[in-house]
Amino acid sequence: MGQNVTNLAGAAMTVYDKNVYEQTFEKNVLMQNLRKDLGVTSADGTSKTLTVHYGRNIGTAAGSETITLPTAGNQKFKQATVAMKYNFGQLSLTDVVLEASKSNLAYLVNALDAEYEGAKNDMARQIQRQWYGLGDGSLGLVNGAATGTDTVVLDTPAVGKYVGDYVEDGQILRFGATATDIATVDYYIGQHATVSNQDSIALVTGHGATIDDNDNVYIARSATESNKDAEMSGLKLLIDDGTNATACQSLNRVTTPPYYTWWRSYVNDASAARSLTETLMQTTYLQAKKFGMPKIALTSYDLYQKYALSLTPDRRYTSSDMDVKGGFTGVKFNDMVLLPDFDCPFDEMYFIDTNALSVEELTPVSFMEKDGAILSRSATTPAYQATLRYYANLAVNKPRSCSALRDVI
Repeated sequence: MGQNVTNLAGAAMTVYDKNVYEQTFEKNVLMQNLRKDLGVTSADGTSKTLTVHYGRNIGTAAGSETITLPTAGNQKFKQATVAMKYNFGQLSLTDVVLEASKSNLAYLVNALDAEYEGAKNDMARQIQRQWYGLGDGSLGLVNGAATGTDTVVLDTPAVGKYVGDYVEDGQILRFGATATDIATVDYYIGQHATVSNQDSIALVTGHGATIDDNDNVYIARSATESNKDAEMSGLKLLIDDGTNATACQSLNRVTTPPYYTWWRSYVNDASAARSLTETLMQTTYLQAKKFGMPKIALTSYDLYQKYALSLTPDRRYTSSDMDVKGGFTGVKFNDMVLLPDFDCPFDEMYFIDTNALSVEELTPVSFMEKDGAILSRSATTPAYQATLRYYANLAVNKPRSCSALRDVI
């Protein structure tokens, strides 16, 4: 549906109040820091091939002065393939809005700027969420079958703390492995106070979906398509030992011979949740330190608070070296900064060597304008549409330089 005069009028400011007060979350810590630290490289075609060095020349030996020389060896290399992922955003403005924004001084919010900038920010939020996930598109799971009811309880968030944090009113969701159970969100009910990491949503009456217990929840684009297996790779996949995914960027970590132990990150996990301790943090950090130079640690707000409170006797409140990109400030852990991030899984902590990650881009965040115009006129309604796109993926070139601490509270 295109933006209309009524909606835009709701955003118009009177002469004594010229500010738009933002209510949406925009602190994309991972995206703002990694993208600036890593830089961006260009992908060729629909994928990018990374050459990784994993083994040294073994043609050396010690011996006597008459030694038979060792068999010649060579450096060992493999190629990892990073597939491009395609993200799109669509916006629409009616012709009336465009005309009104030109002539009516009451519209202090320019229609084009508001929608364009909003679309870019919305895409950034989606990319930030994807950069923590597995790339499978799941937001979380359904807790309990919901056949015949319009209330669905959600739990096991893929990223962040609550599945509902990533659900918008009017959004179309797909439930389960097939493309048949599609439903529209009526409104977000909220978090359950009695059950950790559980919340619920109300669906539009008569949704008709048969929603089963443990169904995955995906954002749907239509009745037959969703984000399933179409999203960018995230830290759950890239900084992993094969627990979340047996293969990464076409190289096997476990199970299927030949598999490569050097393509695994160190992961400190458990079968049940544990209390966060500095010992667990040090153990996990040092495993990455053996192979690289971790420069930043990211975690959830809950774990950040727990660690920060443990530093009460000697906490440093002002230090320039605790400031990082985007104006964010963290606390010290060894020789790095520990930052909280809204989208980091609530029970995980990542120690990241930014040299081990890269943003591989085919097309930067931009509007499609092959015909010379960003806005294209609709053939059926008096409206104009624009399509925002981003063709890229997050990649890893040395997993052992990063590590992950999981299952901590």
